[in-house]
Parts: sequence; structure tokens; C-alpha cells
Amino acid sequence: MSGRRGTGRLGTGRLFRRQFLADRAAALVVVGVVFVLALVAAALPRLAEQVFTDDLRSEMAGTPATLRDVTSVAAVPPPLGSGDDVWTTFDQGLASVRDSAPAAVREATGPGRFVLTTPTARVEVRTPEAVVDVLPTVDPYWTETVRVVDGEPPAPFTAPATPGEPVVVDVMLAATSAEALGWAVGDTTAVEPARGATVTTAPLVYRLSGVYEAVDAAATGWTHHRAALEPEVFDDWDRGRVLTVAAYVEPNSWPELAPFIGWPVETRLWFPVDVSDARAGFTEPLRDGLSRFVAAAPTLAAGDAADPTRTLVSPILTTGSIDVLDRVADRHASSSAVMAIVAAGPLGVALAVLALAARLMVERRRTSLGLIGARGASPLQLRLLMAIEGLLLGLPAAAVATVLARQVVDGQGGSAGLLLPVAVGLAPAVLLPLAARPKGLRAVRRDLGLARPSRARKLVEGLAVGAAVASAVALNSRGLDAGEGAGVDPLTAATPLLLALAVSLLVMRLYPRPMAAMGRLLGGRRGTVAYLGTARALRDPVAGFVPMLALVVGMSIAAFSTVVWSTTERGIEETAWQQVGADVRVSGSPLTEAELAAVRDLRGVAAVAPVVTTGSTLFKVGAIDNRIPLYVVDVEELDAVRAGGTALDPLPGGLTTLGPGGEVPLLVGDGLIDDGATGTLTLSEKLDAFVAGSAGPIPGLTTGNRWMMADRGVLEDAGVRIIPPRLTLVDLSDGASAAAVADAVGARIVTTPDSAMADLRGPVNDGTARAIVGAIALTGLLCAAAVVLTMVVGAPSRGRLLSQLRTLGLSGRQGEGLVVWEAAPVAAVSLVTGLLLGVGLPWAVLSGVDLRSLTGGGEQPAVHLPFGLLVAVTLGFVLVVAVAVVVAVLTGRRLAPASVLRMGDET
Repeated sequence: MSGRRGTGRLGTGRLFRRQFLADRAAALVVVGVVFVLALVAAALPRLAEQVFTDDLRSEMAGTPATLRDVTSVAAVPPPLGSGDDVWTTFDQGLASVRDSAPAAVREATGPGRFVLTTPTARVEVRTPEAVVDVLPTVDPYWTETVRVVDGEPPAPFTAPATPGEPVVVDVMLAATSAEALGWAVGDTTAVEPARGATVTTAPLVYRLSGVYEAVDAAATGWTHHRAALEPEVFDDWDRGRVLTVAAYVEPNSWPELAPFIGWPVETRLWFPVDVSDARAGFTEPLRDGLSRFVAAAPTLAAGDAADPTRTLVSPILTTGSIDVLDRVADRHASSSAVMAIVAAGPLGVALAVLALAARLMVERRRTSLGLIGARGASPLQLRLLMAIEGLLLGLPAAAVATVLARQVVDGQGGSAGLLLPVAVGLAPAVLLPLAARPKGLRAVRRDLGLARPSRARKLVEGLAVGAAVASAVALNSRGLDAGEGAGVDPLTAATPLLLALAVSLLVMRLYPRPMAAMGRLLGGRRGTVAYLGTARALRDPVAGFVPMLALVVGMSIAAFSTVVWSTTERGIEETAWQQVGADVRVSGSPLTEAELAAVRDLRGVAAVAPVVTTGSTLFKVGAIDNRIPLYVVDVEELDAVRAGGTALDPLPGGLTTLGPGGEVPLLVGDGLIDDGATGTLTLSEKLDAFVAGSAGPIPGLTTGNRWMMADRGVLEDAGVRIIPPRLTLVDLSDGASAAAVADAVGARIVTTPDSAMADLRGPVNDGTARAIVGAIALTGLLCAAAVVLTMVVGAPSRGRLLSQLRTLGLSGRQGEGLVVWEAAPVAAVSLVTGLLLGVGLPWAVLSGVDLRSLTGGGEQPAVHLPFGLLVAVTLGFVLVVAVAVVVAVLTGRRLAPASVLRMGDET
């Protein structure tokens, strides 16, 4: 009876409970590694989603509303109602169009709005050095957006009862416009006959009935109103400076006013786009929805095409948001690819650490597991036992990590934020049974058979090398655009790990040969430490493939991440310099001569180059009308700026003097027009001109090849009056401050290369950089854990060897030297291999990762090796591994020779 009771007490449940509670240190290692890795796996998708969300909102908010919103401009009026419901029909039509849009568009857009304008009319108001045009404007929603601060709103229009009597129209101006024009409430001004007016028998007079201010001047809707908040300034080659101001009339009087104030009517409608509350996952649905929406050509109303007041039938909707969302999606895809590769480092090393921890648990339980097997447990039962233990260790740790990540990290991880930590939690349930295979439970000489690899091993190694080569070839051959819109590309993420695996296998195959040669060389010399160290490093595979793979993967991904970050930063720097073109770029309203002189007199200003930008300008060559943007600049000043901070070559010669027949020399973009071609350049007058040379893009001024440039002095010699420059490039000497230039130019846009780089980086680049730094740090810690676990796994056999040697007279210091020799060769070879692989990976991987969306440039940036950073990262890994070895050495001191010898020896 007692025997049966004893057997009951040692049943399966009690044996499993004893097994699970035994040697808790090794189990805690597994739990700790699972927790850290699951925390990263749960947090990374959330962090990435939050970064992408911030990027979406930032990019869309930085896009002008005229490009971001869904807009339409047509030279016909909208359908009209009657009485006080003049605009109800059209307003309802806009609402029905929005209601029929895709769900994503309805969610991201507000109610449709519209504004009407008629041709500008010259008024008899003279401001210094400018003429004034009034832009009659009809805004049915003005009561929602402005408040009258002086006077009263425009009164309803009443046509004069007597033919020939002046037609008085009440208008309302912005306070800044009224001040600029010198208008006071109640003033009247005659208006030149409006173009397209059908009633011109009576003089037209505008009376300023009131002055308004915007309720919210920052509201995006104002960007759809021309000259509504302040005068619009335009410098014309013929007329000089022209001020345009919006004059708002009484909206419901539009049908009666139309014959008097001109034709054609321009109807501008828009649906405001707002993604301030949207998440990153909304990017592609909104892009697709907008694409379908603008292509649908909605019908608002019907009308007689022969009627000059016909209504809008199918307005052509356009939006720049589609292109913006394309860029955002591309940037997110590129960042996801980089993050996936970077995350492969900690993932690969963590799997190696988990494999070592599983091996440690099995090594500590080899006797008990062997006893269970000897008492009748089948190999399947043993593996099932370890799998259950793996589930009990891994899943709770992963669950706690997932909950913690949800509490601490903002962002929505989606399915990846749940599935990845679950996969991590299941890893011990897979690795522990593999480590507990029956062959691994027998005490054997681990070095036996090392020189004769099996056919299975050769086959596996060949498959691994073949898969690495195939993935690299496939990634390089498919091009940059193959994986667009596909999220995280498995091929891109897996290629570095496959290459690291293949390289580790090759090095592991080659590693014994130099070590054996070193052992033969050291065997003939005095001293035992070096010889025994090389012999043990060669014969004991505990410090073999798994730790080597961990160190190779960790070092290679760290080096690769450093190169990727440096390459991206160099690409951003080049793009920023192309955009700015100088130490300081000033744009906005034209600088006066006095302001330009003040900038030139600033301390540290080496050169100043004002640039006149004219927009599309006609250059007729033969029968071909080339309408190309023209840049007018003092060539010598621009060369001085280019030779300063940019260190660029001077522009081609022959631009600063007229041709033999008085022709104006032009510099054009490469390949645009043949050199020597002659034609007619139309500015304030027609000038004979010829192409004196061509050049690539001018940093700070041009992109692509559709541009031409003329020298300011040459145009003045030809009799052209130069309009004020709206762009100025400034070169600073060493120690000068861009802030001084900003103070001197006042309310203009001042851009420097540093500010342009900050704009180009944005949330995605900053988030990617943080991910790279975090991955390198985590990989380093995991590599240290791999080294420590490797030494701990090999501690029993090493302890027996050292105990035997100490009985033969080996000192403690010599024993510590043997421990260092066991780890140092593998660590050194692995780190060097990983560094070389990491430096070479960019050429193998980046051809399939589009970095253009991260740099903002038009070309894939060239790989840039930051030697200083690579040295720092390498030294960091060397230090981490050295500390891990020292910890293992110090831990090994606790082994007592007598107690170790009583454990027995391997056969």
C-alpha cells in the first residue's frame, strides 16, 4: 500500500509540478526575454502607427488649402433660385454631391462652399506707384466668416429708375484693403466699364458701405478668396505694380447686379478636407476615395448650353490631396521597410537568446528528463511536457507585456500589435521541445563528429545559402517601385536575416581551420593557456553556431541601420540644399532697395543675389512658342553666392553681355532648347534673344529643366524696366547669423538649409531614427545576454575541465584565461563578420527600399558610410561583449573543484 501511495504522490501531475518549479533561474531567463521581446513587439506597431498618424496630419496641415481641398473653378454661374433663396438650389446640390461621395471622403470633408467673382475693374484710386483693381465678389456665407467693424453691410441693389443715372453699388472691403486704398466708409469711386457687362449706358460707382475683419483669419476657407483679407500685389512688366482688392456685394442681389458688373463669372467651389482627427490607416482609403470622387464628374444641375447664364452641369473636381497622400503612403511604406529590417536585428538575436535559454533549461534538467524517459515516457510525451511548460512561461509574459504596451504607448497597433507578441509568447513552446529531443538528453562528447558533417547538415546549409542569394537577387532585380502600397514587404525584411544566416554558416564552416592551425602553432610553445584555449574553442560547440549567429545578426543589423540613417540624412541634406541654394533664402513680398542695402551691410553677409521670378514667359523659337519660367538675376552676384557656401562652379560665360546684334543671351535647362537657337523673348516688349548655354538645376531656384535665366544688367541695357525681386539668396561668411538677416527683412519667409532639413525630416524620419537607436541598444543588450547564456550553458563541462586542471596545478588566473579564450575567438570573428556584412548590406538591400520619399529628393541617395559612427557602434558592441565575458568569468569563480568533480564527466 505504501508503495502505491508513493507512486500516487509521484504521478504525472506532481512530476510536472516539480519539473516546472525546478531550476527557476533558467525559467526566469526565458520569461524575461519573452517579456522584453513581446513588449517591443507590441509597442513597435503602436509607435509606428502614431508616428505615421502624426506625419499624415502634419503633411496635410502643411499643404495649402487650395491644393488640399476638393475644388472646382468654372467660368459659369451656379444655378439660381429666387427671392431670398437665390443660393439654396446650389447649396443643396453641393450637399447631394458630398452625400454621394465615398464614405472616406464624407468623413474627411466638410460641407461644400462656393464664391463668385467677376472680372476686375480699374477704380479711380491712386496709391503710390501702383494702380488699383477691384474684384467684385459674391459670398453667400459671409455672415459666418466676417464681422463688420465700421459702417454696415452692403444694402440690396436697386437699379436706377432713370436711364443714364449712375449705378451705385454698395461694397464691403477688408480693413487692411480700405486702409491701403485710403477709402473711408461712405466714399464713392467711379469704376471703368467692366469687361463683359451687358449694361454700360450708365456710369458705375462703388460706394464703401462697410469695413470688415475676419472672424478667424487663420481659417483655411480664406485661401479660396482672392484678395479678401489684404490687397493682392502683382508686379507687371507693362503696368508696374497692381493692387487687387476684393469688394463684397450683397449676395442676394447677384441676379440684378450681374448685367452691370461684368462677365464672365468665375464660380469657385470647394469641399474642405480635414484629417486632423484621422489615423494613419485612413491614408489609403481617403486617397482611393478621393480618386473615385474627382473622377465621378457629379451633376449639379441642368441648363441650356446656349444660355450665357447656364448653370454648372458637371464641374471638374480636382484636389492635390491625392498626390500628397501618395507621398505620405510612399513615405510610410519606406519607413516600414526600414523599420522591418532594423527590427530583424533584435528579433534574430532574441530568438538566439531564447534558444540558448531553452538549451540552458534542458541542460539543467537533463538528469530528471532522462529519468522520466527511462521510466517509460515517450519522446512525444517529453516534448509535450516541455511545450506545455513553454506555454506557461511564454504566454503570461507576453500578455503582461501587451497590456503594458497598450497602457504606455499611444497609437493603434492593429492586428500586428496583438499577433506579434502572441507569436513571441509561443516561441518557448516551440524551442523547448526542440532542445529536449532525446539525442540532446544523452551525455556525449560534443566534439565527436564535428569534422564529418552529415548530409542533412550539408543540405540545410546549402538551402540557407541558396535562399539568401535568391532573396538578394530578387530584391535587387525588381526595382524600387515593386513593393509600393504593400505594407511591410516580407522579402525586404527577410533578406538581411537570410544573408546573416548564410554568412554565419559559411564562417562556422571555415572557423575551425584557422583555429586548428593556431592550436598547432601554439602547441609547440611554452604555456598551456593559449594552447588549451584554442583547443577548447575548437572542440566545444556550445560556444558555436547560435551565439555566432546572434553576434553576426546583431552587429550586421546595427551597422546596416547606421549606414541607412547616415544615407538618409545625407540625402535630406542634399535635398535641403537644392531647395535653399544658399545660407539664407528670403521669399515673399519684394525687398525694397533700402532693405537689400541693409542686408548687404549686415556683418558676415558675403554676397546677396536678388532674383526676379516672372512665371511663364514666352520665348518663341521659329514656329514654336515656348512658355517657360524666366529668372532674372545679376549673374555675377549669383556666382558669388554659388562660390560661397555652396562651392558650386560659376554659371556658363557669355550671359552678361548683349549679342553682336543686341540679342539677349539666355541660359536654359539642359536639353530644353538647343544651344545657339534664336528667337523672340516677350517681356514689356519683344526682344531678340538666343540660347547662350544650358545647365542643370540651379539650387534654390529651379528644378527639372523647364526654366531659363537672363542677366539683370543685360535686360536693363536692352531697355527693360526690371520688376522688384521676390526672391533673394544670401551667402554668409563663417560665424554670421541667419537670424540677423531675418530681422532685417521683416515679415518675409526666411529659409536656411537647417530649417529645410527639419521640414524634410518630419515625424517619420525622426521616428525612424529613434527606432534605429532603440534597435541598436536592444540588440547590444541581447548580444550580451547571448554571450552570458552561452558561457552559462557551457559552464558544467568547462567546470569539470578546469577542476581537473586545477588539481594538476592550473592557477585561478590561468583558468580565467581559458574562459576568455573560449569566448574571445568566436566573439571577434562574429563581430568582424557582422561589421563587414552590415557595411555591405546597403548595396544588397537598399536597391529594393525607396528612400526618396524619406529624403524628399527625386533620386535614390547614394550609400554613405559614416566611418566615425561605425567605429563608435563597433566599439560599443565590443564593450558589451567584453563586459558579458567578464561577468561570465566572475560567475565561474563560484565553482568549487571538489563539488564539480563529484558530478562526473562526459563520456
